[in-house]
Formats: sequence, C-alpha cells, structure tokens
Amino acid sequence: MPPVNNGYWGEPTATIDWCEENYVYSYYIAEMTNTITNLIMIILPLWGIMEVIKQELDWRFIYLHSSILIVGLGSWAFHMTLLYGMQLFDELPMIWGTCFLIYYLSEVQKSSFSKKMFSNQPLFIFLSLFAVIFTAIYLLWPQPLFQHISYGVLVFTTVGMDLRLLKINECKTCKKIFLISAAIYLFGFILWNLDKIFCQNLRLLRLNIPGAFDPFTQLHGWWHLMSGYASYSQVLFIIHASYDFKNEKQTRQNMELQTWRYGFSLGWFKKSHDL
Repeated sequence: MPPVNNGYWGEPTATIDWCEENYVYSYYIAEMTNTITNLIMIILPLWGIMEVIKQELDWRFIYLHSSILIVGLGSWAFHMTLLYGMQLFDELPMIWGTCFLIYYLSEVQKSSFSKKMFSNQPLFIFLSLFAVIFTAIYLLWPQPLFQHISYGVLVFTTVGMDLRLLKINECKTCKKIFLISAAIYLFGFILWNLDKIFCQNLRLLRLNIPGAFDPFTQLHGWWHLMSGYASYSQVLFIIHASYDFKNEKQTRQNMELQTWRYGFSLGWFKKSHDL
C-alpha cells in the first residue's frame, strides 16, 4: 500500500522523519509500527507502579517508572503526528528521565532510604543544570545529533554506575538483570542504526513482500520494544540493588527480593542461600 503525503496531522514539522512510510495504515497515525510499539513503554511502567505499591516498596520507585511512562507517551505522540512539538515531548523526557535514573543509582549504596526525595543536593543541582542547559541549547539549536550524543553520554554513565555497583556488591540477581537488560538494549541500538543506514533497502524490501511481514522490517519499532524493556529492567535493577545494599530484606524474616513472572516483576520470597 503506497503512503500518502499528509494525514490528519498535516505536513510533518519534526526535524526527523524515520524510515517507516507515513500514513500507510491510518489517516490518523503517521507511523503505525513506530507508534504502537511504544505500548511497551506505557504498559510496563504502569505495571511496575502497581508492583511497587503491591510489594510495598519505597515510593521513589514510582517516580522512576513514571519517567519511562512519560517517554513512552511522548514517543507515541511523536511517531503518531511527526510534529516538532511532539518530538520535543519524546526527546526531552529521555534526557530528564535518564538524569533521574542516574541520581537514584547514586542513592543505591546508602544504608537507608532518605525521607527527602533529593538528599544529595550537589548531584541533584548538577544533573538539573545539565538537563536545563541541554534543553535550552536544543530549543535554540534543534540538531538531532546533539540530542543523540547527550543521551548516549547519560546511557554510558548509567552503565558505568551499574558495573561499579555490581563490582562492590556481588548480587547474582542484579547481575542477571543487568546482563539481560544490556544485551537487549545493545541489540536494539544496533537495529536502530541499521534502520537508518539501510532505510532505502528496507523500503524497497517492503514493496516486494506481503504487508503482513511489514512490521518485521520496521527496525525502529523493534528498537522501541527492546529499549523499552531494557529501561524497565534498569528500574528493576535499581530497586533490587537498593534493597540489597540497604539489607532491608532483614526486616522481613527469611525473605528475599527476587525476579519472577519471566523477569517482569520483583517479589518477596523465602530466602535461599544460593542467591
């Protein structure tokens, strides 16, 4: 099915138009696959918020899940409309949300949960300034490469902090979460780049295969699925590592915080000596 030039949202104003052809399946959705794959960044954090409440975990983790949810909503709006305002709704929360993750990674080693939301004022001010300065520059100089590099620096920072925590405290569950998350995220990043590099080849391929196979060639959509799950797993890593360092499990006799439901949840279980 050939794409149409403009749909319900009019001429695209975003600085990026991805490889997926516009308005192929719906007059109201510019990029169908790239839009609906954001459901993973909406459903998983909502599930995570319910799990935090159900498992009676620290309330701060609700905000971590919420940061992913905001990115998912922004990315949905961006790919649905291809409007510049919705692009900012996608890209700016990626920076702010990752800064949020970095801050709470720095809190993991503390012996107890602080009653204050931001107890490390210097780091909070630094990350806030980073996000504010990035936002100001990006609004004045909307170059996607600048956003990609800034986000990449933050991602590498989180990976470095994860590895440091694993080195300090040998937690097998944390290691398992990290390895799965990192592998999935890296594979998704590779697909994201392949989608950009071989876009013309992919579009030609889509012209010669049945429409039912089209979603399998939308590599940016697969990036959404993989980065969404990896980001959700990063929050699970922070949660588990936080309780592991704080020894909060001792407040529940013979109980251990473990992954279950195929890695989509954390729950309290009877402690086993091999974990």
